[in-house]
Amino acid sequence: MNADINAVQAAVFIVSGALLFIASFGLMRFAKMPKILYARLHIIGVVDCACIIALFAVGRPTVALVALLYFFLTPVAVHSIAKAHYDGGAGNDY
Repeated sequence: MNADINAVQAAVFIVSGALLFIASFGLMRFAKMPKILYARLHIIGVVDCACIIALFAVGRPTVALVALLYFFLTPVAVHSIAKAHYDGGAGNDY
C-alpha cells in the first residue's frame, strides 16, 4: 500500500515538473509586445498551480493547509499586481 502511494506521489511530482518546464519555456519565448506583462502573469499562475499540485501530493496535513492557503492567495496577488500596473498609468501599452 505504501509503495502505491509513493508511486502516485512520484507521478504527481513528474507531472508538476513537466508543467514547470513548459511554463519556463513559455516565459522565455515572449518577445516585447503589447500586454506582455499580463501574458507572463498568466504563465506564472500556471507555475503556481503546478507547485500547489506538488504540495498536495506530499500528503501531510500541515503542508496541505499551506497549499490550500497558497491556492486562494496566489490568484489574488497576481490580479493585484496586474491591476496596480494597469491603474498606475501603463494602460494598454505594456
